[in-house]
Amino acid sequence: MNKLRWWFRIIGIFYLLLTMMNLFFLFFSNGQMFADTLPAPMNIEPLAVRAFMDAWMVFVFEFGVLGAMALVASRKPAQSRIMAWVIILAELFRGVVADAIWIGRGYAASSYIGFIVIHVVIMATGVWFLRQVQVEAVSAQLGMAD
Repeated sequence: MNKLRWWFRIIGIFYLLLTMMNLFFLFFSNGQMFADTLPAPMNIEPLAVRAFMDAWMVFVFEFGVLGAMALVASRKPAQSRIMAWVIILAELFRGVVADAIWIGRGYAASSYIGFIVIHVVIMATGVWFLRQVQVEAVSAQLGMAD
């Protein structure tokens, strides 16, 4: 259970750091970083860049909420397994699947392959630690049955 507790903490802090960094770029930069991530010809169209930034903002707010809730879940990790599954499935769909679709639509694979690896690591460690908590719970029940 201690590994799941630390997983929640690490993910929570990581997500909150990503939130703060992205909010800075969204509200205190000229948007060039976002333009650089868009495929041509959208990257030179100011309205396309603005629309991408507005949509990205929703993604950033989600990161903030998930990060805060991961830290809350770290207080009682065994009772917060559903939160771990929320994070794992968000990483799968909002992460791996969405990044793969973006690559297929012309976004730079060099940018998104690294993110896919991060998503997979988060998912794999989450599932691994959830299984360990499940084994501990079953062991505890069997020990109490004796």
